[in-house]
This record gives sequence, C-alpha cells and structure tokens, in this order.
Amino acid sequence: MPERPDQKIVTLRSLELPHAGGLESTIAARRAPQTDEERLLMARYGQVLERLRQETNQTGAELMVTVSDRDVSLLQSEIARQAQVASALPSGGLEAKFGTGITGGDILGWIKTLFTHVDRTKAHPIVRPTTTVADVISDHARVALTADWGTGLYGAPLIAGEIRKRAPFDLLLHLGDIYYSGTPEEVQERFLAPWPKDAGAVSRTLNSNHEMYSGGHGYFEVALPAFGQSSSYFAFQNHDWLLVGLDTAYVDHDMDTEQVAWLNVVISRAREANGGVSKKLVLFSHQQPFSRLSSQGPKLQQALRHLLDARAITAWYWGHEHQCVVYDAHPAFGLLGRCLGNGGIPEPRKGNVKAAPTERTVGPVTWKRLAATPDSPSCLVLDGPNVAIKGEEDKFVPHGFMTLECNGPTLVERVLLADGAELFSHTIT
Repeated sequence: MPERPDQKIVTLRSLELPHAGGLESTIAARRAPQTDEERLLMARYGQVLERLRQETNQTGAELMVTVSDRDVSLLQSEIARQAQVASALPSGGLEAKFGTGITGGDILGWIKTLFTHVDRTKAHPIVRPTTTVADVISDHARVALTADWGTGLYGAPLIAGEIRKRAPFDLLLHLGDIYYSGTPEEVQERFLAPWPKDAGAVSRTLNSNHEMYSGGHGYFEVALPAFGQSSSYFAFQNHDWLLVGLDTAYVDHDMDTEQVAWLNVVISRAREANGGVSKKLVLFSHQQPFSRLSSQGPKLQQALRHLLDARAITAWYWGHEHQCVVYDAHPAFGLLGRCLGNGGIPEPRKGNVKAAPTERTVGPVTWKRLAATPDSPSCLVLDGPNVAIKGEEDKFVPHGFMTLECNGPTLVERVLLADGAELFSHTIT
C-alpha cells in the first residue's frame, strides 16, 4: 500500500547530508561557496541544524520534535513537501532523505532556493468579523476541543475517531498549530483530510504561530473556506454563556486594538440582549495568557487587562504548549486556565514534571502537581507514556483532547486520552 503524503515526518537525520565531511565538504565537492551571500547561506543552514540538534538531543529520541522558530518550521515543511518516501522510523513516521531527487545534484543551489521559500514574509491579510453579534448556540451545547492536533500522526487520528464516537457535537474547535508551518498542502493533508467534520454541526479553527510561519495562506485561503468560517476570531452565545475564539497569532502572542475593541462590543451586546446581565465569558486562543511550564503571555494580559482585573473571564482554554495542564483558579484574575496542546505533536516529557508529586493515577498516566509561582497558579500536569508513538512511548507526553457541555448555567469539562479514557472532569458554575 503506498504511503500517504500526510504520513511524512522529518527527522534530524533527514536534514543532515549523509557524507562524512558534513554539509561544508558536501557542498565543496560540487562547488565551494564563492561569495559572502553563499557563506552566510551555509552558516544559516548550519544554525538551523544546530537548533534542531539541541532540541532533538534533549529527548534522546529518533523522532525530531517541532521547534517554535519560523526558519526551522518552514524548512521542515519544505523538506516534507519535496521528499521522496524512504524507510519507516520506529515511531511510525517516514524519513525524508536528501538525494538527487531533491537537490538535483546542486546542493548549494537547492539550499538557496529553500531559504528563498523561507524568506517569503508577505502574510495574508487578517480576515476580521463583519458583525459584533455572537452566533447562537444551544443552551445545552456540546463542544469538542483539540489543539496542536494538525499532524495526521500519532494520537491525532485516534482523537478524530473518539470525537466521532461521541458525536454529535454542536461545535468542533481546533485551537491551532498545523505541522510544520501551516502551508496550504499541510492544511489539506494533515488537518482537513483527517478532521472529523461529520461529527459536529459547526467546525472552527484558530490561527497560530505555526500557521503564520508560512504567512497564514494555508489558514486563511484553505482552512477557513473549508469550514465556512468567515474570520479568524468569532463568538457563540446561548442564554448563560459567551464563547469567544481569539486570534493571538496574527500579532504574535498578542492582540491588536481592533480585535480587543470587537471583543468589548461583543460582550456589551451579549449583556444588553440578556437584560443587562453579563453572560459567563469563556475564551479560546492558541497562545497562553500565563504558564507554569514555559514563557508567560504578558502582551495578552496587557491587551485584556480590563477584563482580567475585573475578573470577567470565567475560563480560558489554549494550546501552543504541547502539554495538558489543568490550572487552579488564578488568584488575581479568578479564571480557570486550561492548556490542551497535547493533540498530536510529539512533546518530550519534562524532568521537573516527572519528578513532581503524583496527585492521582489513571491507568498508565498520572497527574502531577506543580506548585504556584508568582506568575502562575498551581496546576495538574498530565504525564506518562504516549502509546501512539511506537517504540518511543516513554519519551513523549500522552496525546488527548477535551469536551465541554453546557447545562444551562453550568459547564462540564472533561479531559480525555486519545483512546477516549476519561482522565478528569469538573463542573464550572
């Protein structure tokens, strides 16, 4: 059976030329770099490889993890696009190798063409809503949530199957990240083709940093039309709840004033339609407003300071970090934060999480308790093997997803493994 294009994964070995002398001697064997431009080109490629080596060596795994770097992500995308199928990896992906089929015998020329691709910086214009009235959703709406799911690999297809088993949903929502850089081909093959669209009445997807690495063209020109989605940020409401999806990637890890103004008007109009009573506000975004495991979101906090200080946000769901984290209520903002970025991208297990106290065990996985910091509330972090990454199960965090159920004034949230096992449930009032 032929391999599908969406099954191609790029390993570090894929990007290193298979010659004893490495990249420089391989290029020199054809034609030594003659100009400063060519020397800089080689140095830049070497720096990309060094970034990947550092990230990959930390896992000790054959599989190369994703890196939040524009050049690296676009390089991975282009290699995977051009690659010919090679041997299967223990993890289940396919390795793309350099060779005459890719370089055409001119490695230096090929790398130059590749970085021309990487340097296309003209992004698609942002597409904004044309209304400030939130769409109506059922008072008993069911929502399936996943983030960083757009790989077509590992736990992602299992999650799609489990969402279908639990159908129908009123809303299917992806919180962004299509591997590696959201090119139009990747959006189609790794995201839209496996997406369980038939399991929900409406599908929506958020913009992310990886989609914007390729200028957002795959996101705006392919993903949004496929979902009948008119803009990169949007809102739904019922009698008690206002659900708002934000674009925190077009302005990286931030929101411009026009989007914040739109959000303010949406909240105001929902309150007016509810007899002057504010609805409970739930936000969805790709990037985080705070984190216990990595960098914070100070620009997002600054953009929404008026809502945070007023404790006007009930819950906030995000991805970006490829972990599953359930936060306690934020002591200053009052909101419940949830990171569900463990949808399909391989993420190495963190040593500080593995060493943290175990709060509970569910089958093969555990919830680890991390104490609060000055910037973040205490939280539970999911840890354990990822059984979908064959041969390297113990090196990567488990994949999973979430569901939400509106029951009038309450919201029931559930965290599930990729195989459907329920790990956590909580009712928000």
